[in-house]
Amino acid sequence: MTGLTVTALTDADEPDLFGKEPSDLQSNIVIGDESISGTLLYVEDYSSAFGGDLDHGNYIALHAEVPDVDDVTITVKVTNTATLDEDGNMVLRIADTDTQTITITASKDGYENVVKEYALDELVCQGPT
Repeated sequence: MTGLTVTALTDADEPDLFGKEPSDLQSNIVIGDESISGTLLYVEDYSSAFGGDLDHGNYIALHAEVPDVDDVTITVKVTNTATLDEDGNMVLRIADTDTQTITITASKDGYENVVKEYALDELVCQGPT
């Protein structure tokens, strides 16, 4: 299993991002081999996805999959580890691009795990207006 792909979600993907579209969250996202660049827009009220102190800030919307391999478990870690739903879509709150990374792991019995880790220091996080 070598084909873990990670892409930025776009409005054309029509994902359900808890009442937001990718263009509400981000622009010009480019995913390289070891880093992600682009701009994360500041969101004032994301209460349908994140509650309390987490309902405002910068978020990134990504998709991960392993094409042509069924029943793969994909996990993502920014601060805490979470297992993705079958759709492979994720919205991650980014609070500190200098210290946070995104680590995505694909695993399946009988296969070696595939891990991709991305630095975030090339992201620009807009502040509140």
